[in-house]
Amino acid sequence: MPDSPLTLPPDKAIAWYDGRAERLANQYETFAAGDVHAWLTDLLPVAPGLILDVGAGSGRDAAWLAAQGHEVLAVEPSGSMRQQGQRLHGDTRIRWLEDRLPALTATLRLGLAADAILLSGVWQHIAPADRPRAFRKLVALLKSGGLLAITLRHGPAEPERDIHPVSLAEIETLARAHGVAVVRTAEAADAMGRADVTWTHVALRLPDDGTGALPLLRHAILNDQKSATYKLGLLRALCRAADGAAGLAQDTGSDEVTVPLGLVALNWLRLYLPLVSADLPQSPANQRQAEGLGFAKAGFRALLVGVVSPSIFVSGRSSGRTPRMPSMRPCVRPRTPSPACPRPT
Repeated sequence: MPDSPLTLPPDKAIAWYDGRAERLANQYETFAAGDVHAWLTDLLPVAPGLILDVGAGSGRDAAWLAAQGHEVLAVEPSGSMRQQGQRLHGDTRIRWLEDRLPALTATLRLGLAADAILLSGVWQHIAPADRPRAFRKLVALLKSGGLLAITLRHGPAEPERDIHPVSLAEIETLARAHGVAVVRTAEAADAMGRADVTWTHVALRLPDDGTGALPLLRHAILNDQKSATYKLGLLRALCRAADGAAGLAQDTGSDEVTVPLGLVALNWLRLYLPLVSADLPQSPANQRQAEGLGFAKAGFRALLVGVVSPSIFVSGRSSGRTPRMPSMRPCVRPRTPSPACPRPT
């Protein structure tokens, strides 16, 4: 199933593979995928599902996965390697796509949720500064309970291949930051017999909590220190906006979206007014109503004492008087956290 090519900027590693595609494809095909990935076989989905093979190369692994009944999206940035893969493996369950890490722009546009993602011999080509973004994109493509398998190459290589050092510790750190569990690691010698090259295999799983929670929420809940309900309240306010007013969010094209600040404030008020009015403490310093609450300024206190009726904020029904609505100026998720907008992940 052909795709429209996505024009990508030149890349040294891609050029290296383009210039050696036929030789490399023939070399890769001499090794059975089932043997190369024997460490992973029992972790793969049993029922047919969607698997992303990112950096699919000659299509050897994609064909192996397709033969097990899976639909495979073979993502490969090298045009010459894609041509070799399509020549060697014509299974209709394999769809080829031109895309690359760290952005995976074309892949994300498809709106897919994968049961598993395979990165075999790819991570070393990603610059260390780009790896947090790349990992975030991969996790965003996984279903809850989905599997992410990464193979790490250790050892020297030709300078033109643009290979960077990798480590298991780095993957474990990224996994903790995104609430992903490391379920297996394995060390292996090089299948091609290179004495100075070794491999570390890592399998990670996104917890299946039944909610389909975004990695952003999972990260905040698992890692952020909280002595009050504010951050979770803000996340709930954003989730309500996403659930009920998604059309008001605008994609900025830079891994961020803008959301009307007034919409966030409206959801915030609907969450907090009933809690604070009922004297339910929201922080160690908050014993009753607005005492000790940093966000409770004059406007919030006016709602509490009835100067402005809070009914429209709590239930959405007007009581006859129209309160002054919060400003609808955009809230841009910044690089530095603020009370109004959390840090994007």
